[in-house]
Amino acid sequence: MIRVAICDDEPKTLQCLKEAVARYGKRKNLDLAVELFASARDLEAQIETRPFQIYILDMLMPQMNGIELGQSVRKADAQAVIIYLTSTMDFAYQAFGVFAQRYLLKPLKEPELYEAMDFAAANIHKLHMALNVNTSDGIQRVFYHEIEYVENAARALHIFATDGKEIVSRLLRRSFENDMECLLQSREFIQTHKSFIVNLNYVKLYSQGQITMRSGAQIPVSKSRQSETKRAYLQYISEHY
Repeated sequence: MIRVAICDDEPKTLQCLKEAVARYGKRKNLDLAVELFASARDLEAQIETRPFQIYILDMLMPQMNGIELGQSVRKADAQAVIIYLTSTMDFAYQAFGVFAQRYLLKPLKEPELYEAMDFAAANIHKLHMALNVNTSDGIQRVFYHEIEYVENAARALHIFATDGKEIVSRLLRRSFENDMECLLQSREFIQTHKSFIVNLNYVKLYSQGQITMRSGAQIPVSKSRQSETKRAYLQYISEHY
């Protein structure tokens, strides 16, 4: 079951959104549990104890706007999908700051909502994808979304997780690329250097010859991979934001 929160201070809009999301779920044969909130404060109070996987938020609401509510969502859950609805583009830049995946203008067109929901459902599916790492303590399962970047050092995988932990594999028997083939098949990962693979979800800054991750880690981009890395990063930005 996918839990969806819809927050808008206009009762008519709330009901229309509920019906549109229900039609989407029926069309895609998805089990969606939708809850409606007419107050941003009411939704904020439940984020910690009753988290949702998809948040559809109005941007302009009394007491707390959509950006402030999105910040609360991000503090509790870095992976939840945030979709904003608004009648103005004035907050588009701030929406990028809370890593909102979609920014839809009112009056909402149903095909645009469906496209945003397609992205959200695919994103949730990715949360279950994992890498099995052969370590000295046995096989360790690491979910893709928990990996910030991977380094090949001294013929071992050094997997740097988003929680700051480092997972080290046993010595590689194959090449780095072969061992990471499953990871590289995901469009969210890119090999920037013969010894580094990064998760594009956690790239903070891209510059010529270097990537800065959210953790502050500096990842090199080799000359031979600069064009490919830049193209992949820009494609990622265009699809997600």
